[in-house]
Amino acid sequence: MGFPQSSHLQRFFTASILIPALFAYIFWGGPALFVLLTWAGVLLGSQEYSRLTQGRSEAPLFVFYAVLGSVALCGAFLYGLSGLLAGIELNFLVWAVYRIVTFKDPEPFFERSGKELFGLLYLSLFMPFFVLIRMAPQGMIWVFFLLAVNYAGDTAAYYAGRTWGRHKLAPEVSPKKTWEGSLGGLVANGLIAWIFQQTLFPHLAAIELIGLGALLGVLSQFGDLTESLIKRSAGFKDSGGLFPGHGGFLDRVDSLLLPAPLLYFYLRTWLVGS
Repeated sequence: MGFPQSSHLQRFFTASILIPALFAYIFWGGPALFVLLTWAGVLLGSQEYSRLTQGRSEAPLFVFYAVLGSVALCGAFLYGLSGLLAGIELNFLVWAVYRIVTFKDPEPFFERSGKELFGLLYLSLFMPFFVLIRMAPQGMIWVFFLLAVNYAGDTAAYYAGRTWGRHKLAPEVSPKKTWEGSLGGLVANGLIAWIFQQTLFPHLAAIELIGLGALLGVLSQFGDLTESLIKRSAGFKDSGGLFPGHGGFLDRVDSLLLPAPLLYFYLRTWLVGS
């Protein structure tokens, strides 16, 4: 079956299938299957990042990223935040040993190291926070909260930018993004957070959850721009073609990576202590 040709229709068609399937999987899958879903994301993200930054000539680095990302994810699942930090430290140790053993030419060392270390942190550090959120009290609802706030803001920013966008947000990084789109996204972030407060979290103050939604929205936009910076530096338009009209896996998860730690620490410190 072919996909609609128009970019707009492709985005709508893909989202109409992907979003309900994702929400159904999370709702009925349980914690263990959620970990498997996150692990699949680590593998997909590792493959796309390796392609973006190293090309096919160093494809074995995909295995390097995937294995170390899996170690960090496993640490988070078994031992929580301390397990994640231990996994990150182990990852750095393994990377250091790898670079010492394979060291030949000092000239490209910092360029290669920058790409490799960023790749290790980009996925290994941030992806496990999805699992940490899922394992928190009412974790499934908070995962839905994160997804709903994020995707509502992303959609609103896209259409607000197309309709009213005049002033470029970061033209050298992402030429199509505008301040008007950014503002539209933040309004949607706050609105969805307020809806969750009214329906699922009435014990929390509305201003608190709206503020949380807005902060998550700001980090979502920075996460989106971060991945745009990676793609622009590598000379790619999309991280992949996994989702027609939406690009690759990293194109879909980039705006979730930075907000996830903020939500987790909110649940662990502010919410627990209130």
